[in-house]
Amino acid sequence: MSNMNKVIFGSTKDSDMHYAVKTPVTSSFFYLETRGKKYALLDKVDFSIIPKNLRIKSVPLNPFSEEAKKLRLKTSDRNKLAYYIFKRYGLMGRKVQIPIHFPLDMADFLRRKGAKLVPAFPFFPERAVKTKEEIRYIKESLAHTKMAFRIIENILRRSRIRKNKIYYQNKILTSEFLKQEAEKALIEKGMFDLLGMIISTEKQTAIPHHIGFGPILPHQPIVCDIFPRHRASGYFSDMTRTYVKGRPSPEIQTMYAAVLRAQNAAIKKIRSGVSAKEIYDITANVILKNGYHIGDYGFIHGLGHGVGLDIHEKPSLKANSEDILETGNIITIEPGLYYSRLGGIRLEDMILVTKTSFQNLTNHPKKLVIP
Repeated sequence: MSNMNKVIFGSTKDSDMHYAVKTPVTSSFFYLETRGKKYALLDKVDFSIIPKNLRIKSVPLNPFSEEAKKLRLKTSDRNKLAYYIFKRYGLMGRKVQIPIHFPLDMADFLRRKGAKLVPAFPFFPERAVKTKEEIRYIKESLAHTKMAFRIIENILRRSRIRKNKIYYQNKILTSEFLKQEAEKALIEKGMFDLLGMIISTEKQTAIPHHIGFGPILPHQPIVCDIFPRHRASGYFSDMTRTYVKGRPSPEIQTMYAAVLRAQNAAIKKIRSGVSAKEIYDITANVILKNGYHIGDYGFIHGLGHGVGLDIHEKPSLKANSEDILETGNIITIEPGLYYSRLGGIRLEDMILVTKTSFQNLTNHPKKLVIP
């Protein structure tokens, strides 16, 4: 444990708090690390909820709240409580790391009273390196996500093209229907589509984060990007495939082949000690050699990111990244090409970084055409 004092305030909806106590707590509470010890200051409705094996001392918050209310300070009861806790644990005047989402009003008040708060991101740098347990959680999330893709692929396979429309069970196939079917399957497996999946078609696919709506069109790219969170463990997975139902144009086929080559080239170079920028540059070079662009169009976003309790975590695989890959990182590799005239192509796998190589956790077929 770091010797730096740390304080978080919030519920375990916040990923840093979830990481700290590894237990769902819906009420807001204070978590402290100071003088080599960890404390969770909990309301009576949550007291004793944190397992003892985590070596976090649970402290009843209610007596502190009663004492804090007596303080003659012009601020909220919540801020009075924070001030009382800082005084009680000898944190006032000492450097204390707080996460960047620490309540602003509370931070301002504590600073006026002499607190030396240091916003830190990442708050727990060790989150970037996954434990065996975390790897297992992410693999489980990914297994359920792959099942959703198999459902989408099966629907597309069983659909029929008539008069430039796609029909499934005699109804026009829509983005909304595919999302609904994927989400139903995910819910049954304890997965939560927290951030909303992407299933876009035709010109929509030229905008990487277009969520997609309306009829799925034949002979046009269909980008499916699904990134649900496991309700029990709290860990995300993240995966993208691009399909065409029918006959893709030669331009779309060529784009798809270039994206696949770029992804494969990047994945092959992954291992502990390699810089994230180097992996990005490998991808960018393949894109350029295949005659495509980087910047405002073509390949317009970063190559990937860490995944865990947040959908975007360290390390970051961007053109200007200073991160170095470490054993235990779980990262996405998701090159894409986007042109307003043609649409977009994106492929995304989740990769576990190992000491001398990598493990592709996604391990799901990449096939553009679904006849």
